[in-house]
Amino acid sequence: MSYTEKPDSCFCPRPPGFLELQITGRESGWTAGQLLRKRLGFSKKQISRLKFRESGILVNGERQRVNVLLKEGDILKVGLAEGSRSGKVEPCPGQGILRILYEDRDLLAVDKPAGLVCHPSHGHHLDTLANQAAAYLREGGEACTIRICGRLDKDTSGIVLFAKNREAAAALARQRAAGVMRKVYLAMTEGCPEPREGTVDAPVGRAPGELMKMQVSEEGKPARTGYRVLRTEEWRGRQAALVELTLEQGRTHQIRVHMAALGCPLAGDPLYGNPAGSGARLHAWKLSLVQPFTGERIFIRAESPDWAGL
Repeated sequence: MSYTEKPDSCFCPRPPGFLELQITGRESGWTAGQLLRKRLGFSKKQISRLKFRESGILVNGERQRVNVLLKEGDILKVGLAEGSRSGKVEPCPGQGILRILYEDRDLLAVDKPAGLVCHPSHGHHLDTLANQAAAYLREGGEACTIRICGRLDKDTSGIVLFAKNREAAAALARQRAAGVMRKVYLAMTEGCPEPREGTVDAPVGRAPGELMKMQVSEEGKPARTGYRVLRTEEWRGRQAALVELTLEQGRTHQIRVHMAALGCPLAGDPLYGNPAGSGARLHAWKLSLVQPFTGERIFIRAESPDWAGL
């Protein structure tokens, strides 16, 4: 499920692979490079790439340099890069149903089931969520060089966001760094955290001698996790809690480490809780962000998982 809030803006309908902007009176006298930096947040490197792209910058249909002066009413068209070899994912249809939560010309948000790997890696070359997404886009006639914007662990379910072009991916990375993009998680914990609402402020670093396991460590990176108990219930004969969580940094295993530090590891977590666990009960529930090129505020929500029988 998703919805958007539309801002006052001067964006034009655009063909695939291009971004079109109408120049306002306030922007009259700016160069194309200045407009891309100020309105869209393009970096100097991104703007520099446009110089060498055949359809990099067009003003009123004519090829122009980045230092061209713009006037009110001009139509600036920017060619968007689909990606690079490093971002290419091999399409692999028939691997499962892709549950789409939101899509536009630049973004694709899907609901990942627990147990599915996000991105190709050793031992998982074609059986990943990214392969499914690439196949879906190819079937629709779009490029397959998608870029994942925030991976989830294999056992974590919920919202995964993909960018369809390099510029959108860069803009989303800036939003994450600035805290503009916000994600809310749901988790089931063994036991109920006390107090029932608060913030865990504890650095997270790799556990000595471990390849995968992290821990609270003074030598680790800063990490803050906000949490709120929504309700308590019984799970496998013991008390459990459904907890809403937000992250300020997003370190590896941050939620799992912080909840374990409170004495309430995630239910089923074999690494930080019960070694016999079948997988941590963690779900990327809600996501809010700004559409990189239109300025729309987008709100996405994935259906809550049913952990009762797991």
